[in-house]
Amino acid sequence: MTNIKKVLKTSVPIVVDLGAQIVMWTIEITLVGHIAFNSMKRFYPGMNVSGVDALTAMGNVVQVILFTCTILLIFVFGATIIVNKFLGEKKIDEANHFLGQALSTALIPSFLIAIIWRFGTPFIFSTILGTTDAVTAIGIDYFRIISFFAPFIIMNFVAIGIVRGAGDTHLSMLTALLINGIHLVLAVMLVFGHFFFPELGVRGAAYAAGIGHTVGCILTYSVILRGKSVLSFRWSDFKSFNGKSISEIIKTGIPITLEQLAWMTGITIVIGFSNRLGAVAAAAHIVILTYQRLFSILYQAFGMGALTLVGQLYGADEHESAKETSRTFFWFAAVVVLFLSGAIFFRSRHLALLFTRDPKVLQLCSTVFKIAAVVQLPKVLSFVFSFSLRGVGENKYPMYLAFIGVLFFEVILGYTLAFIFSLSLAGLWIAAFGDESFKVLMARRRFHKRIADLKNRKASDLK
Repeated sequence: MTNIKKVLKTSVPIVVDLGAQIVMWTIEITLVGHIAFNSMKRFYPGMNVSGVDALTAMGNVVQVILFTCTILLIFVFGATIIVNKFLGEKKIDEANHFLGQALSTALIPSFLIAIIWRFGTPFIFSTILGTTDAVTAIGIDYFRIISFFAPFIIMNFVAIGIVRGAGDTHLSMLTALLINGIHLVLAVMLVFGHFFFPELGVRGAAYAAGIGHTVGCILTYSVILRGKSVLSFRWSDFKSFNGKSISEIIKTGIPITLEQLAWMTGITIVIGFSNRLGAVAAAAHIVILTYQRLFSILYQAFGMGALTLVGQLYGADEHESAKETSRTFFWFAAVVVLFLSGAIFFRSRHLALLFTRDPKVLQLCSTVFKIAAVVQLPKVLSFVFSFSLRGVGENKYPMYLAFIGVLFFEVILGYTLAFIFSLSLAGLWIAAFGDESFKVLMARRRFHKRIADLKNRKASDLK
């Protein structure tokens, strides 16, 4: 019962925190998917752009943003793993030092990302993602605006990620609610032009997101600097660069970042595959993927909860307790996601109706959603064991699993099933099931071996 309470205490705020952002993206995609055809003609004259194109474009926009943030996980997870170790050893000053160093190092990439978002979007959409001219035009519109807010978005992502990983999930939850509350209100007003606001369509969604994240960034740093969080930092740690500390952060964060980057690359490639399968498959894939992102709130929460608790127990040399904590997360996550998968399987058409009324998209969603429902159980369990492995200092193994999964399952098998065997979108999701099943089996085996090795080493040291 104690372990269940720890799971809930750690995971529920993370669910609300991450959930607020994913829910907002889901709502945003839904909003732009329902922009009137006449409005789209006015925004993009001569292009015959529809709400389905806007839906697809926003799904691709979210993927580009997520891919960008994945690169920055080198600072988030690198610092989080080090910080949790110091917190477990009660070395607060050292933990705060690494927070400051991670934030100062992330400042330069935040401006580089703004430049890429501003000028690189045409190449990203048309060449890498293979989108149509209409979808590309909408994506360019969004990123031209959001790029001005990029430094605030990036710096808040890094800061709140480290604080969340250190256990202050309440601050990250409150910040997420503020950001996405502002985002939601402004998006509804600016996309459709309610009250005295102008009707801006997709551009309004970009302004809403940028303003919300800027306000959230200001709140996050004001709380941390005033010492109101579990972590703080001195301006000396932020302004000065300690090469040894930065090197340690990067070295620690590289394996997990490469793993997440491989995973995110796989998702991006699959989106590119779906875009090349045609407009109907592209839209249906975005609808299903958007729901999976929404459900991934739980997976991230269970994973981050496991990383935090297992990591602190690892730092305190309580290896058996770390194993029991991971096992609790495993069974708790499995039960929750079984109910979730059932809802997806039997209500697939109703879920798709929230995004579009296009009959062809609805028909394809009804079929493929059932495959996606089956994918969810191995997916959440692979999160639990991969993050548990990181908590006990095993960072490279999940990275290797991600590389293998992306290359052999998502890319090779997915392409083969979708294009060579003509299974289309269904083939891409069948490949995803193979990927997640492979990862959970291998990660679980490795975690148990790691715990056994740690216990044997401790017993040997006591002798």
